[in-house]
Amino acid sequence: MNPEHPVTLQEVLDNREARAAEQMELLRRYRMPLLCVTMNIAGPVKQSGLIRFAFQEAVQPLRERLSIVHEVLWDRRTGPEAFLVCGLTAAELKKIALDLENARPVGRLYDLDVLDTGGNKLSRPEPRTCLVCGGLAGPCARSRAHGLETVRQATDALLRDFAADRLADLAVRSLLDEAELTPKPGLVDQNNSGAHSDMNLAMFQRSAQCLRPYFRRAAELGLERADCMQPLQAAGLAAEQTMLSATGGVNTHKGAVYAFGLLLAALGSCLRRGGDVFAAAAALATAGRPPDGETHGGRAAVQYGVPGARGEAMAGFPHARRACAVLQTRGPLPALLTLLAGVDDTNLLHRGGRNGLLFVREQAQEILSGPEAAYAARLEELDKACMDRGLSPGGCADLLAAGMLLDRTRGIWESECG
Repeated sequence: MNPEHPVTLQEVLDNREARAAEQMELLRRYRMPLLCVTMNIAGPVKQSGLIRFAFQEAVQPLRERLSIVHEVLWDRRTGPEAFLVCGLTAAELKKIALDLENARPVGRLYDLDVLDTGGNKLSRPEPRTCLVCGGLAGPCARSRAHGLETVRQATDALLRDFAADRLADLAVRSLLDEAELTPKPGLVDQNNSGAHSDMNLAMFQRSAQCLRPYFRRAAELGLERADCMQPLQAAGLAAEQTMLSATGGVNTHKGAVYAFGLLLAALGSCLRRGGDVFAAAAALATAGRPPDGETHGGRAAVQYGVPGARGEAMAGFPHARRACAVLQTRGPLPALLTLLAGVDDTNLLHRGGRNGLLFVREQAQEILSGPEAAYAARLEELDKACMDRGLSPGGCADLLAAGMLLDRTRGIWESECG
């Protein structure tokens, strides 16, 4: 569910009192400066998927940058809120808060109030600007110069633009992290080019970066409408050509174009209208045109009777979700090994037939059953064996990258999908 229920004036007033009481209690208990994070949303609707996402993306960099002693999170109808007790001076805290507010246009919707140990709120050095006209916000608000609906539309546009932009960033980062993960058997990494004579790490990095506009567009399409598979496929075909231009005709990320496009559109749809991200991705995959069967993976899927990339998508990305779960608890090398041991990788089937697939699966399972401290060394041995046999588990690489994207976006889908 993604409810957007209006709140009453009394709820707002009651929450204001509760916030003040929480602030005073935290100041009394810790005697340290306090940063309070809220969202500046006009109108009676203070909660939505887009609002929560923007809020989460404000809190996370603060967690990474601040010396947080204690944290309190509220997720109420009146909007998400965070209370961060920090081991910095109030002045230092205010500078960090202003940096975050000024870093992106969506920062205009953040209210980051800093209270010193005496409970005094530090003022902004410059007044806020109006969302609509860019002038001073105070006079526009007092005179109601633009009307509530216009302000709400401007707020929504900021939230949607931020979501699409941020999701694209997370997608690119996930592709880069997968490419740079080392060691990976038969795959391009920081050690070597695996079983590929026409690829290297710099090419994969270049390919990932060139796909960013497509990732943004995929998220935008999902934000615009749930049934967006037709324009998504058109955008994906154009992205493949962009990729091939950037790599000199080498297919680095065709599988990721497909999987990431579906997941990003589904994430955008969930942010906008709620629902299950994986069911949305599966519905898009089902609505899409079946692959033409002319790719190596497509032919292998038909020949060996395995689901392939489309089957994974139509099932709601079960292996990517499994990789995400392992990433959360154990890290990327165990996640990769879990995929190698369990996925009917069509790239392996294309290059080595069923014997090649079984070889990699059995080796990965054996490594997984041993001590985790030996994973890296054993994977290097498997890498040499895969290179000798010309084996490359590219499907597992795509699913690992998808798992990394899911791990980075779990704040969107986890509450919906459990």
